[in-house]
Amino acid sequence: MRRFGMILLAGTLIVGCEASSPRTMREDRPDIETIQDAPEPVINADTYIAAGDLCVSRGQYARATEQYEKALALRPKDSGLAKKIAVAYAKSGQASKALEAWQKYLVTSDYSADAYGSLGYAYELAGDPTMAEATYQEGCKKHPTGALVHINYGLMLVRRNKVDQAVVEMSAVLQPHEVNYNVASVYEQMGRRDLAQFYYRRALECKPTFSPAKQKLASVE
Repeated sequence: MRRFGMILLAGTLIVGCEASSPRTMREDRPDIETIQDAPEPVINADTYIAAGDLCVSRGQYARATEQYEKALALRPKDSGLAKKIAVAYAKSGQASKALEAWQKYLVTSDYSADAYGSLGYAYELAGDPTMAEATYQEGCKKHPTGALVHINYGLMLVRRNKVDQAVVEMSAVLQPHEVNYNVASVYEQMGRRDLAQFYYRRALECKPTFSPAKQKLASVE
C-alpha cells in the first residue's frame, strides 16, 4: 500500500507538470505569428510626466524637458505641463527655449496673470526690457489683481529706478509693509545698502512686528 501511494503521488506530479506547460503566442493570439509581432506597450502622457518629475528631483533639467515635451505632444492644451516645461528650460539655462515655452504657457493658460508675470520676467532674462514691460503692462491691464504680474513688473521698475511707479503697481496686490520690503530687497541685490536700509525701515514703520524686515535690516546695517 505504501508503494501504491508513492506511485499515485508521482503520477499526480507528472500530470501537474503537463497541465502547467506554457501556451505558445500563437495559441493565445492566433492573429500574431511570432513574439516579434506583439504590439509595443503604449506609453501615456502621465508616464512621461513622471519621468520628467524624477529628472527634476535629480537636478537633470535638460533631460526633464525631453520627457515633458513628449507628454505635451500628447496633451497640447495642458497648461500645468506647459509651465513645467518652461521652468525646466529656464533652470537648464536654455533661455531662448524657456522664452518660447513661456509663450506657449501664456496661450495654454488662457492668458493667466501668472503666465504674464512669468513671460515678462523671461523677456527680462533674455535682455529685452521693451518686450518685458509690454508684457507686464498687458498682463496688469487684463488682471488688475493678478499678484505675480504686478509684483514682477514692480520689481522691474525698481531696477530701473522708477520707484514711485513700482509702488503703485505692487500696491495693487500687496500691503504697504510688503511693498517696501520688496523695494528694499531689490536695492539690496543691487548693492545699494543705503536705500535698502531706508525701505526696510519704512516696512517696519508700516508694520513694526514684520520680522523678515527686522532680520534684513540687521544684516545690511
